[in-house]
Amino acid sequence: MKNAAGWFCFVLLLGALGGFSAGRMDVSAQTLDNKSSRYLAGVMTYGQSTDAFMLFDTQTNRLVAYTLGGNRRLELLAVREVSWDMKMVSWGKQEPTVQEVRDAYEKAEKERLEKVEKHDKK
Repeated sequence: MKNAAGWFCFVLLLGALGGFSAGRMDVSAQTLDNKSSRYLAGVMTYGQSTDAFMLFDTQTNRLVAYTLGGNRRLELLAVREVSWDMKMVSWGKQEPTVQEVRDAYEKAEKERLEKVEKHDKK
């Protein structure tokens, strides 16, 4: 399950970074350590001459982003420990809100259980 959580986190953050970038974007990812899948790596091309290399450490929950620009120099863009990010339920403006989805689910589940109870009484 930890590997799935790591992949989910990596893909989520890679998608978020891609969402803020402008222009064409190509994304690919792979694990670097076949035994434990500790490191996940991905490359993203955005804009006309900028590439980003993303590295996610599944044991420390750190995401590191590097850029590789036209000068072909690797530069550290950002480092983020994402454990707290993964604890949040929502962030920013989303439609529908998390609370609206939760309310709709609870209402549907209540109606389903009432239907089952009525059917069992017959």
